[in-house]
Amino acid sequence: MWRSVEATVRDVLLPSLADDWARVTAIQLVGMARFAATRPPDPTAARVAELAEALDRLRDNPIVAPNWPVSGTTPEAVLTAVGAVLAGAVARRDAAGDEVRAQLRPVVRRHLDEDLAVTGMLMPSFRGQLPDA
Repeated sequence: MWRSVEATVRDVLLPSLADDWARVTAIQLVGMARFAATRPPDPTAARVAELAEALDRLRDNPIVAPNWPVSGTTPEAVLTAVGAVLAGAVARRDAAGDEVRAQLRPVVRRHLDEDLAVTGMLMPSFRGQLPDA
């Protein structure tokens, strides 16, 4: 389905557009359709489990303790706790802050790097360039 959307926007819609902004938007849609057709499975569940495990290991840390454990392990609950813990560690120049930065921050950074590796193919489209142009 996504390949047909990409082909339709590229071959039918795009050639008929004279307005520059409309063309850029159509090119973005081509990129999004290509991404949708090729994206890997959603890693959210595995990432949430990994982050919850990291918070469990840090549960005695004074930055983590007020934020973890939480009543549920939904992505929203875990990511909210992770955000609060990382924010709490920013200005801390002590063992508690160092422990959070050493154990939790690398996991979050790896997740972000993985996302960028997957979604980076969208950048040309959002600059108005066709993916294979």
